[in-house]
Amino acid sequence: MAFDILKFLYEDGYVVEGKDNLVHAEKAFFAARIIDWIRHKAETETDFDLTSYLTILMYYKTGMADLKFSENGDKILYQMNNNDKEVKELVDSLIKSTSQSRQDSPSTGESDSASTESTDRDPEP
Repeated sequence: MAFDILKFLYEDGYVVEGKDNLVHAEKAFFAARIIDWIRHKAETETDFDLTSYLTILMYYKTGMADLKFSENGDKILYQMNNNDKEVKELVDSLIKSTSQSRQDSPSTGESDSASTESTDRDPEP
């Protein structure tokens, strides 16, 4: 069964129908690009940290973070919109905990760490 990205965008709230046949899809087009990129990476890289990227995509959807592709398009960078220290620490700890679970799995032998120094960060540790 093929993945229907438009159906997903509607179901997940990226596309919302308004009055008079108006459709609100402010973040839908960029989210579709990100979802396609995530799908490709998940299919081609065995150690891809899907959880971190889906979390950051959720933050983008809710307006908690801005996303952009790196210059060469191989990474997705994020910047949290809320500069609240507690939110930043929560996001960083979430990314580190998913990285830690990957590190503890027998299929991975590398040490993972997330950067917390920069405002533009790649969720992939």
